[in-house]
Amino acid sequence: DAVRRLTHGYRRRVVTRRLAPALACLMIALGGMGGLYFTPTSVISIDVNPSLELSVNRFDRVVGVTSYNEDGRALVQELTLTHQNYAEAVEQVLDSPAVADCVSRGEEVTLTVVGENEGQSMRLLAGLEGCAAGRKNTFCCAAQPEEVALAHEAGLSYGKYRAFLEAQALDPSLTPQEVQGMSMREIRELTEAGVPLEGILFIVAIGVHRPATEAEM
Repeated sequence: DAVRRLTHGYRRRVVTRRLAPALACLMIALGGMGGLYFTPTSVISIDVNPSLELSVNRFDRVVGVTSYNEDGRALVQELTLTHQNYAEAVEQVLDSPAVADCVSRGEEVTLTVVGENEGQSMRLLAGLEGCAAGRKNTFCCAAQPEEVALAHEAGLSYGKYRAFLEAQALDPSLTPQEVQGMSMREIRELTEAGVPLEGILFIVAIGVHRPATEAEM
């Protein structure tokens, strides 16, 4: 019995030593998987007036949410988006009262996919098109990562940044700060009007006056 007790402890130590490399490998593998899971590989920009971006990993799960204006920050606090499948997260945003109210007032929703992996970008874009199907004023597109970097430098999400560039081409004095609190429709209206922002604000302030006709004189 004494020999059995002595050898039992020895065998246990031997087994533990033999398992140690396997356990170490398992821990490294789990750590690696965690790193893969929390590493964004694509971004989905959602812009209407709430303006936010979903960081999506290689498994199509949302691992981060960034808001770019006050409406976006308020919306993020109301929803649970992280660790959701990207399509489910986007549906939550589109079905939220804040976004639904914007759409009911004729606002535009832009869903933009940004990623270096073309296969994933196309898969996400197809999923977003499914989310947008049957919804009013909801549009989808894809963009390049370098364009998003410029948007972030300007303090804008990509969808709003692209609309800003179109408006700025007509009014070079327009700044990112001026459009940050504007809805997508308001930025589009700047582009369609082709009038500098200062001119639009002046017209709104004083009204549009036309010359009196002979009948009115």
